Amino acid sequence: MVRFTRLALLAFGLGSLPGFVSAGEPFVPSWIKNDPTANTVAIEIIADWNQVERFRRGNIRTDIIDFNGYWGGNLTIVVPAAWTVHIEFINGSSSFRHSLMVTRVYAQSEMPVKLTAEDAIWGAYTDPPQGIKLNERRQLNFVAKQVGNYFLACARQTHLMDGHWINFEVSDSLEQAVAIVDESKFPQEQPPGRP
Repeated sequence: MVRFTRLALLAFGLGSLPGFVSAGEPFVPSWIKNDPTANTVAIEIIADWNQVERFRRGNIRTDIIDFNGYWGGNLTIVVPAAWTVHIEFINGSSSFRHSLMVTRVYAQSEMPVKLTAEDAIWGAYTDPPQGIKLNERRQLNFVAKQVGNYFLACARQTHLMDGHWINFEVSDSLEQAVAIVDESKFPQEQPPGRP
């Protein structure tokens, strides 16, 4: 009951922050593995996770590029402050190189055409920033040092502007990392994100 109460308070608190509108309930998906005793979390993120399913449904190339089936801020990953974060990043695209970087939050009107290593918070980015090939893997290892809002974004040219980013939050009121889907930004006709 205590854990549920804390998650409910987290959901309420996140709902009052800018950018967190109509957010769903916090949950721990299969691709987040918490280790509270070691203050670490392992996260697996696949670029273009839903590309094949979107093509199968519509038989056309989609303009949506995603991380684990989410894009454009319709998912927030929230991790406890001071935890060590290990991200296994995999490029699942059959069409494009992709990368992953922790960046500051950008308004749509100020998003750069591409991101560089200098844009990475805590030095957290995959090398090269302009993307890895299909089925290649890279690791990001960093400490979530400062409470606040960030993006997990693809640094490749125009991908940030095209919505290839999700929210990343560092909170000092969590006991484990969670994910929160913003249903108001997730069209019903799209295949679901990775469970």
